[in-house]
Amino acid sequence: MSFHTARAERPREAILLVAGTGSRLRPLTDDRPKCLLQVGEQALLRRLLEQLEEVGIERVVLATGYLQDRLLDEVGSWELSMEIDAVFNDTFDSENNAVSLGSAMTGLNGERFLLCDGDILLRNADALERLLDFPEDNVLTMMRFEAMGQEEMKMVLASEDGRIERLGKGLSLDVAHGESLGIQKIGPSAFRALADRLACLDEEERRRLYYEDVFSELIEEGVHFYACELPPEGWTEIDTVEDLEMARQMVLGW
Repeated sequence: MSFHTARAERPREAILLVAGTGSRLRPLTDDRPKCLLQVGEQALLRRLLEQLEEVGIERVVLATGYLQDRLLDEVGSWELSMEIDAVFNDTFDSENNAVSLGSAMTGLNGERFLLCDGDILLRNADALERLLDFPEDNVLTMMRFEAMGQEEMKMVLASEDGRIERLGKGLSLDVAHGESLGIQKIGPSAFRALADRLACLDEEERRRLYYEDVFSELIEEGVHFYACELPPEGWTEIDTVEDLEMARQMVLGW
């Protein structure tokens, strides 16, 4: 039985998290952020921005940090019709991505947005379209895998409509339904609670928490988050040199 009701309004803004140092990709990231590495014939970030533009995103806030000037110079040279702004996180090298998200949310005009990790490679915009069409707010994309690593951000679903019951890296592999992909849709029912929680992170939490950990707290407090399941092909995340080579091989096959 599904509990979906009226279709949620589509967001027109997006936050892209591109602050990290990409340390596991060095020396390739010595002179550029990870999101500027070439995959196929274009930078990873440019591909994602063009896909966001394709699905109707009109404004992007980049949560920047490492080599921000190099990043913004490169982005400024691209022909894109969307508005692009940046919010700099000056603690990008010592604190976790929940801090970058909190900073970037202050730059939004509304209370509805897409949130994307900056190291995601998508074959095309279909995954974004599917997420935008999902008839609820507060939606995380999910893939089901027969085997998941201990470090994956896992989720447990509570009901047939895809509502998420639990979320976290520490969940048992035996109970997890799939893993989060780092592409989310956030709406007004979670926006204020999320912004307030991120604004009051203490020193230890700023170092430790991923933004998904804050989502997990909100879920425990009764805020509904949902999973939008995607097929396992047509997507990858780039963290290491091996990941980058695999991504480049994937693009050649597309």
